[in-house]
Amino acid sequence: MLFSLKEVIQWIGLSAFELWLHVVSLLVFSVLLALKLESVLFTTWWTVFIPLFASDGLHAYFSSIVFLRLNLEGDLRTAGIRTAWSAVVLVLLFAFKMLLCQKLEDQNNLTFAMIMSPVFILLQVLMIRACQVGN
Repeated sequence: MLFSLKEVIQWIGLSAFELWLHVVSLLVFSVLLALKLESVLFTTWWTVFIPLFASDGLHAYFSSIVFLRLNLEGDLRTAGIRTAWSAVVLVLLFAFKMLLCQKLEDQNNLTFAMIMSPVFILLQVLMIRACQVGN
């Protein structure tokens, strides 16, 4: 079963632009990852993850603009909920990416279960949000 764009936007809580931004950054990351794994590109893992970190930064910037616009329109409740949701997603994804980069560069000795814990938390939050969207 495939989801429509409207359903994905409601469940994830991102706009179509933010979704497009993350898909493009994931595409660039995938190319860099393939080049790194095939030993064509000799660089650090931090460089490979730059597109993902850049999309997070642009997402945060876009979310702050939307927050200010909604605030000026007087829709404080929607502005607060959307900003809080974006902040939770960004913090959890950033923590996962940073821990994974550190593990790949041998800068920490955490287990992969600990590194994946922000993703597990994010999935639980997404499940709760998916249940609330229908209401």
